[in-house]
Amino acid sequence: MKPQPPKGTRDYLPPEMARRESALATVKGVFERYGYAPLETPALERLDVLIGKYGEESDRLIFRILKRGERGKRGEVDLGLRYDLTVPLARVMATHQDLPKPFKRYQIQPVWRAERPQRGRFREFFQCDVDCVGTASMLADAEIVAILHETLTALGFRRHRLSLNHRRILSAFMDAAGVRADVRTAAIRAIDKLDKIGKEGVEKELEKSGTTGEAARHILGMLLEPETVSFEAYVAAAEKAVGASDAGRAGLEEMKQLASYLGHFGVPEEVLSFDLHMARGLDYYTGPIYEALIPEAGLGSVGGGGRYDFLIAQLGGPDLPATGASFGLERLIALKAEQEEVPPAAYSQVLVAVYDETVLAEGLAAAAELRAAGLKAEIYLEPQAKLGKQFSYADAKGIPFVVVVGPEELARDVVQLKELASREQREVPRAELTAALAALVAKL
Repeated sequence: MKPQPPKGTRDYLPPEMARRESALATVKGVFERYGYAPLETPALERLDVLIGKYGEESDRLIFRILKRGERGKRGEVDLGLRYDLTVPLARVMATHQDLPKPFKRYQIQPVWRAERPQRGRFREFFQCDVDCVGTASMLADAEIVAILHETLTALGFRRHRLSLNHRRILSAFMDAAGVRADVRTAAIRAIDKLDKIGKEGVEKELEKSGTTGEAARHILGMLLEPETVSFEAYVAAAEKAVGASDAGRAGLEEMKQLASYLGHFGVPEEVLSFDLHMARGLDYYTGPIYEALIPEAGLGSVGGGGRYDFLIAQLGGPDLPATGASFGLERLIALKAEQEEVPPAAYSQVLVAVYDETVLAEGLAAAAELRAAGLKAEIYLEPQAKLGKQFSYADAKGIPFVVVVGPEELARDVVQLKELASREQREVPRAELTAALAALVAKL
């Protein structure tokens, strides 16, 4: 037996946890600045709540749980691990109908997907969701896109792209092309791969899906190259694609309104891409859809979302419009680690090194004083250890500062303060230690 976690899952050691919690603080800060409040739901959901909301392909990726007790021996299932955080939110809104509307919530919890693990794709990962329920206004959609942009920027991904489309435009596009109902889903999946496989690849995928002849030629003739699409070009292409469809025209009007609001939210035009082929994979989307990409990473989508106006009613709740977006935190943290050298992260800001037992009491007092001032201070727990070993411990943990109190320093009422990164060491009066350290920590 190898003592390893299951494939597609991982252990998070303290340095990784420090980086993750730093990223979480950044994400929460953005969400809360826009007035979104936290929500948590159980890891388990009833299977009938989960199944039939995502699409046939995604339904197969839900981890199912055997029934409890004797009934579980027959292989029956009635629960599943949550696949995402949107369906649990819809279930909450169907259950707690007295919540004030619009209801603005964010949720950061793990989700599980029974898929093949690969680079940037896990079976268990933390998802960060932000959703607005109870308004059909395109202002809500614009706010969600603005939050996506601001979050990625705050995490350090300045060269990102936000791709936008509308499900009703996409549906009208398929109608105008004459795509048969039985192959429509496969045809939409085919064009959604345009960024990855190009038009020739899409043509082959359409053929596999059963979309051939005039329908395939119409679709390929409408598709625009992703990197060259301005909003004006998107509007012109969408007008042709939807034809006389009232639903398609209504979707296009919503996209025009959404685009105008994004300017007021300060989302720069250079990060926006309006893509007629972009579909998003989940069945519950009904209106504008959005996807976040970091082109240089070669990972595909790192986040996205859209409007899902009928999902809450589908779960037995009121007919409430809703929109939202999410991204997987692990994928972004892993990508950040690939892009730059990340220094060791530590929870402690200072280690109080113990010279020997004779000065242990003074070392403990110094550590307590630093903690009382709000600094993260730990004391080395083996007073008999040599100072070199204690410094190596601080270095290995990424602790930036070490304080040494020795018999000589104690006699003169001073301490030695060393910054490990620069290897600079200075003598500080004992009474000024807390202020000196606080000033140094503030510069980190």
